[in-house]
Amino acid sequence: MAGALPLPTVSAFSALHAEAAKKKKKKKKKPSSSKKKKSPSSKKKKSPSKKKKKSSSSKKKKKKSSSEKKKTTLSSSAEPIESASSINKTPRINTASYADELFNLTGELQASNKELARATRYFYEDEPKKVAVSLESKPFFTRDDFEKESRLNPEKLYVQRQLGMHYEANGDYEAAKDVYLREVAKNPGNPDAHFFLGSLYTSLGEFHKAKNAFEEALYIDPNHGATIEAMSMFVDTDQQRKLSKDILTLSSQKAPNGPAQRITIIRERMSSGDYTEALKLSEEATGKFPNHTGFVQLVGESQLKLGRIEEAKKTFQRAIKLNPKELQPHLSLADLYFEQGKFVYAALSFSDAVYLNPDNPDYRYMQGLSYFNAHEWGRTAASWEDLLHYRPNDAVVRNLLPQTYYIMAVEYNRIGNPTMGRQAFKNALSVNNNTSAWLSGAMGVLGKFYREKNMYRESLVAYQEVLELSPNDADAYMGIGVTYWKMDEKQLARASWEKSIQIKPEQNESRGWLILSSQGS
Repeated sequence: MAGALPLPTVSAFSALHAEAAKKKKKKKKKPSSSKKKKSPSSKKKKSPSKKKKKSSSSKKKKKKSSSEKKKTTLSSSAEPIESASSINKTPRINTASYADELFNLTGELQASNKELARATRYFYEDEPKKVAVSLESKPFFTRDDFEKESRLNPEKLYVQRQLGMHYEANGDYEAAKDVYLREVAKNPGNPDAHFFLGSLYTSLGEFHKAKNAFEEALYIDPNHGATIEAMSMFVDTDQQRKLSKDILTLSSQKAPNGPAQRITIIRERMSSGDYTEALKLSEEATGKFPNHTGFVQLVGESQLKLGRIEEAKKTFQRAIKLNPKELQPHLSLADLYFEQGKFVYAALSFSDAVYLNPDNPDYRYMQGLSYFNAHEWGRTAASWEDLLHYRPNDAVVRNLLPQTYYIMAVEYNRIGNPTMGRQAFKNALSVNNNTSAWLSGAMGVLGKFYREKNMYRESLVAYQEVLELSPNDADAYMGIGVTYWKMDEKQLARASWEKSIQIKPEQNESRGWLILSSQGS
């Protein structure tokens, strides 16, 4: 790869660890030298002024030596190499063996959460972080406050509902169930009480009990707004869809002209592929039931199926504005942004979903994946570190999160901050110490990252590192071709894509690039 500048990755890390080894040797020699300095004459009394002078001079010497060490470290880590010809003259370092050696040196060290926080703040010091919070973390209402208010207002159903929601938010589902069962017994004629109990059972995955509770609510009020609204949004799993269909059918039978009947008809039109009719019916329903978020959601979904992307986006945003606590519009908007490649906006919408349902690891995964695709490395790490608390053995995240930390390490090293670079690499090893599983992937992502920043030479070197680890990596050759194409090196680009197709003939993006290049020539 002619004219490629190497990244300060492998060579820089090896230089840092060589220096670390020297420091260890020096530390071992210090005790013997200090013992030699001790003598009987040193026990004699000396004036305080002499002692102060001696101590101050020794401190100056120590400061000088430490500053000299820092200079040598920075110079060794950030020293660029001018061209690829110089790489060929010097023996290349085997990346795989280097990674194993580095693991042996640093594998026993554990990642520090405080240092990781500082690492992410380094990138985003001025931007506030969106953090998922529970009711417990808010300063004004504690568990005791909710329980006290409940005791003072035993006849107020909605005060009891607030207590139950507080228990749910903090994972005490049995306490919440006690509250709702008590209220159903006290208020059997209030459909809200049955709805609250049914909502809890759906959260627990007890759909048969949830169905019984929702049916009781509809027997009292066939058009019970909260029940129908919830059922219109239950579309994530087969169990949810079945429960939704059963409850909406019951409501339709009891109130043929109610919202449930309209939702059922609209869904039937959508399932048959008649999205134009579904959109028409949804818009009519929003006119009749303007505060019903479910119909607005159906309008957006119909628009999306008809390819009206911008209209669908505005509709989902309208549904969110109408009811910010409804989860489905946030997810629909997040998926839309993700499909458009607007990954930062997708991540923000998935963050809203995480806020509304912090225990769902899938939302955290998509939040992190969106930040990963947006090359927001610090936020990616934060999202996936949180996910590992819920799903510790997630194989995908344990492959992608070390790649994220490795890229952070390379970037820190490139900008002249080797200390943070070492810490980021230690974080990578703490997640997955099997570097052969993720190192080539990290270099591939790094190649794309540098290409998008117009750092073409660095991009080529990153892909070259991939080929050092995996000589027959078709994706690496494809990436090299794209980088050459951006550099206006058309012949080298085509040669790279042809090599990629030779390795992987089927389902290879290189074929599309070759067609594009032939049309342009």
